[in-house]
Amino acid sequence: MAANAPTRDIGYLDQHYGLWLGDWLELIPDLIWPNSVQTYARMRHDPQLTAVLAAYTLPIRRATWALDPAGCRDEVAQLVADDLGLPILGADAKPGPARRRGVRWADHLRLALLSLTYGFAPFERRYEIREGRARLVALGERLPHTIGAINLNRDGTVKTIQQDLAPVSQPIPADRLVWYVHEREGANWAGRSVMRAAYGAWLLKHEVWRVHATSIRRFGMGVPNVEAPPGANPAQVAEAQRLASSMRVGDQAGVGLPSGYRLNITGMTGSAPDAMGFIHYLDQQMSRQALAGLMDLGDTSNGSRALGQSFLDLFLLSLQAVAEEIAETATSGQPGIPGIVTQLVDYNWGEDEPAPRIVVQDVGSRQEVTAEALDQLIRSGAITPDPELEAYVRKSWRLPERAQVALTAPPAPEPNPEPAATPQARQRRRAARARHIRAAADQEGVRRQLTLAEDASGMDPEKIQQAWQQALDALLETWEGVADDWRNQLADQIEQAIADDDLEALADLTLDSTAAAALLTAAMIAMAVLAAEQMADEAASQGVQVEQPPVDEEALGAVAAVIAALLAAWLAGAAAREALRLAVPGAAAAPAAAAVVAFLAGLSDRFLRDQLGAALSQAQAAGRFAVLDAAPEAEYVASEVLDASTCGPCREVDGHVFDDLDDAKAAYGNGSYIACEGGVRCRGTVIALWNN
Repeated sequence: MAANAPTRDIGYLDQHYGLWLGDWLELIPDLIWPNSVQTYARMRHDPQLTAVLAAYTLPIRRATWALDPAGCRDEVAQLVADDLGLPILGADAKPGPARRRGVRWADHLRLALLSLTYGFAPFERRYEIREGRARLVALGERLPHTIGAINLNRDGTVKTIQQDLAPVSQPIPADRLVWYVHEREGANWAGRSVMRAAYGAWLLKHEVWRVHATSIRRFGMGVPNVEAPPGANPAQVAEAQRLASSMRVGDQAGVGLPSGYRLNITGMTGSAPDAMGFIHYLDQQMSRQALAGLMDLGDTSNGSRALGQSFLDLFLLSLQAVAEEIAETATSGQPGIPGIVTQLVDYNWGEDEPAPRIVVQDVGSRQEVTAEALDQLIRSGAITPDPELEAYVRKSWRLPERAQVALTAPPAPEPNPEPAATPQARQRRRAARARHIRAAADQEGVRRQLTLAEDASGMDPEKIQQAWQQALDALLETWEGVADDWRNQLADQIEQAIADDDLEALADLTLDSTAAAALLTAAMIAMAVLAAEQMADEAASQGVQVEQPPVDEEALGAVAAVIAALLAAWLAGAAAREALRLAVPGAAAAPAAAAVVAFLAGLSDRFLRDQLGAALSQAQAAGRFAVLDAAPEAEYVASEVLDASTCGPCREVDGHVFDDLDDAKAAYGNGSYIACEGGVRCRGTVIALWNN
């Protein structure tokens, strides 16, 4: 039976399409390509059509564009995402650092949407070979007004295009093109502009504009009329004509007439066409043809919110369709023209390799949040304690976050007698961890979802952040004892200085930081040990077993001693400044000292929290690097996923692959990125990949 299936076409499309003749069914010469390009270039500058095009394109440009890697290998998805400047769906919340070279998707999308204006928008691809891979470095726009000819194959697909019809012009073959076309029919690769139906209204509107402007200029102030005396001779009539023609309107304008002459200002009499009403009608027709009738709701004599909502829903659905068409073209191309994504994958891995898809979200997506809807979702089980679903519904419906969300911990590594986990076990743990991380992506301390590298490393940002936060909270609580002791020490010294009338002694206030250093040292050691355990677990999730090495307690104690001394000096300085302010002549020593203690107790703990937090971050880094020193050599990557507020340098380094472990230590050895503008508040870290 298979032998009976037809294997070739009998009919054809229309090989005249795309040549100089353009669309045979178009009756207006100015709208037949290539003349249509010049016509639409003029039309797009009309105020109403400019607004229509903006209403069409801006929501599409601000929508969420991403690369869906479903069914593809991580390596393939990452290369395509990097070359197109797109985030990976489910891994990146948004694109990474600013691109200095290659394709900028936002700019490419803006130019691709010119296909709505002109009907089509071609681009030419350019690659470069780096490390044995074809990397997309440019999608050069070939603007419609530069296209001189579109040459077709016998089946109606594009063969080549020429930008200059001169013999020296080099044709651009179809496999080097990206071709966005709106409402293509048959072989009409010039497409159909969204402004085509507005041509008649646009043409009449500009004619009425000119006529209306002339009428205002001619009749706006009336027509001067000088009447000659009764029985006037031809010379007097000519003089009356001269006087009327020489009259002008102005602040100092006036007229003097000979005896017997009379001046009249004559306006229009009778009725005149309502030019403004007609112009308004034409504007409505231009917006209506693009389903943008909601633009005119404020100017209509009646209407309702329900009507406006219906207009909006219909318009947003049309935008979603246009956006998805753009995404499909960029992914898979047009008949005879490969897609950006598919060709990039074919060049590097062959035609049998699954390719990711470009997807667009949030164009016209709206969810009405009502008590009834929520109640039905809860009763029907649509919202469950499942944290992933809970997070999705809250994010999609823009609901407030829970104060605390109970998240299930990622499953512990399965016991395995072999030193290295099997690929299947690692894949199961990675999938479970990815589900856990997506649920935790919006929680405190986690800036975004994990990248592919972070997910592959086995890191759990919530667990890392939770350990650090719990240690900091416990340290701040126990630090109150140190703070009380320090305030008492300062009160005694201040009272003595004021009683002795020795203000210079305020400059020599000192505190014993020994107990504080011991407390901070213990907290840092405990933090480093816990961080080392977490780093060892990350290695184990990749099949690398590392015996947890001891942390350098002496080095941590030295850091703790310095930080404790700095905190003591900071508190002593604050006390001295307040005591100097209160030490007026005749002031009682004890009340002044008590007032200083009250002042110190009321100070914000922001500085203290930052310094102690930085100490714990340094201890966390020390524990992680201790394990990395003892582990086999790996690929070391910077991660800023823990930074709740990320500065420019940290955004730049996020995802950077270091040359070696020493390079990573130079950047993050003290617990924060060395170039971070936030200083001690930085929460960046280093992850390791052993299986790349």
